[in-house]
Amino acid sequence: MSLRQPTWQVKNEGSFASVYVTLQPNSTFHCESDAVITMSQNVDVCGSMSGGILAGLARAFLTRESFFTTKVQNNSANQSGDALIAPSDPGGVTLHRLVRGEEMTLSSGAYLAADEAVNVASSMQSPFSMFGNYSGTGIFLLRASGQGTLAISAYGSMHKYILAPGETRSVDNGHLVAWTASMKTSMKLASARAGILGSMTSGEGLHCSFEGPGVIYIQSHKPSVGSDGVTRNRNGGGSSAGNPIGVCIFLLVFILLLLGFVFAVYFGSPTPSYEHTGGNGYRSGQQQYDGGHYRRNEF
Repeated sequence: MSLRQPTWQVKNEGSFASVYVTLQPNSTFHCESDAVITMSQNVDVCGSMSGGILAGLARAFLTRESFFTTKVQNNSANQSGDALIAPSDPGGVTLHRLVRGEEMTLSSGAYLAADEAVNVASSMQSPFSMFGNYSGTGIFLLRASGQGTLAISAYGSMHKYILAPGETRSVDNGHLVAWTASMKTSMKLASARAGILGSMTSGEGLHCSFEGPGVIYIQSHKPSVGSDGVTRNRNGGGSSAGNPIGVCIFLLVFILLLLGFVFAVYFGSPTPSYEHTGGNGYRSGQQQYDGGHYRRNEF
C-alpha cells in the first residue's frame, strides 16, 4: 500500500460534476468501472477484484455494482500524475473524508472512487425491516470503511446535513445517497399530525428518519422509473433492491464452495488401512502388529 495519498478536487460542482485526482509518485486509488475520462502518460489503469471472488459476486449481483473495480496508479517514482473521473450519469459529487473507526453506508450506485486505504464492500439490511423495504435504498447496500477520501455521486445536486447527538431529520424515500452507519434509522409517516390519510394525500407518504450524531448525504432528484416499473440506479445500475436471480446465483456459488471445503476436509484426511495376515498379525502401512509388538515390514 502506498504511503502517499492522492489529492482530490471536485470540478464543475452541481449536477454535472467531475473529480480531478492528482496522484503523487507511486500513489494509487480505486474507482467504479468505466469512471476514468482521461489520465496523464505516467498513469495506468487495471481491473481489480477487490475483496476476492465472493466480494465481487456480491457487488455485481446484490448491489448492481461492477464485478471488477478499476485501480488507477501512478507508475512514476518521481513525477506526479493526474486523472479525471466522473459518474456515467449526470449528477453531483461530494468528497467525504473517512477517519479511522468511521463507517459510511452507501446506497447502490453512490460509490464513485476512494483512496487505496478505503474498503468498499457489500452490506445487507434485515429483509424484514421497514427501512430496508420502503426507504428506496433496497436491502443490499455498500459499506465504506478505513481512512481516506471517499467520492460519492448523486442523481442531481448533492446536499449534506450534519446531525448533532439526539437531533433527528426525515428524508423522503428515494433521495438517500449515504449516511453514517452508526446512526439510528427508521420509517415514519411524513406527517405525524395528519396521520395516514394526510401523509398519503400530501404525496409524501413515508419518510426515512435519522437520529444523530452523524452525516447524511441526499440527492435533489429521484432516479427515473423505467417502463417496466423498476427504479433505475445512478451510474446505469438497475433496481436498488438487487437482482433476485443474482442473489440465487451468489448463494448457490457460496453453498458449492462451502460443500467443496467440507468435502476436502472430510475425505482428504488419510485413514489407515489394515490387512489381516493370519494369526495375531495385522499389517498397516510400513509396520506390522504381531501379538502386542510392532515390527517393521521387510520388502
